[in-house]
Amino acid sequence: MAKDLQKKALTKIYLGTPYFNEEQRQRVEEAKEALEKNETVAIVHFPFDFQYQGATFDDPKEVFGTISWQNATYQNDLSAMSTSDCGVFLYDLDQIDDGSAFEIGFMRAMHKPVLVLPFSKNLEQKQLNLMIARGTTSFIASFAELSQYDFNHFPSEPQAPIDVF
Repeated sequence: MAKDLQKKALTKIYLGTPYFNEEQRQRVEEAKEALEKNETVAIVHFPFDFQYQGATFDDPKEVFGTISWQNATYQNDLSAMSTSDCGVFLYDLDQIDDGSAFEIGFMRAMHKPVLVLPFSKNLEQKQLNLMIARGTTSFIASFAELSQYDFNHFPSEPQAPIDVF
């Protein structure tokens, strides 16, 4: 088989999403599972797996939320995005997260591909901000599609599946 058609695990992915409720946490697990199945993915970096001093939401060490944690988290996320080949974002339209929007913009400013899986209980009634919509390289419709996406070549599908404002 020609080398340009071979699928190889070469890509480091930055997995971005809000992570503030059980539904969002479950999406992360499904995304990780899909990316694990994808034969073109080498590494998935999910920021909450690499917390400064092991901080957690119910942090007994009282590190989570401190200024030291904030500074380290910001720097760690910038480093992870800078060293990743692309970003995959689980974009929650029911609970817009400024952090995810910033990360999408940061990755596009570095000319890195951004894939967005939009989520909402009423997706057909939602609108997507044009800065997110036009900054997205590909919209992905499902975790199954994410497990098959060719991260060796980043095929673009920039048509937003919902209205853009």
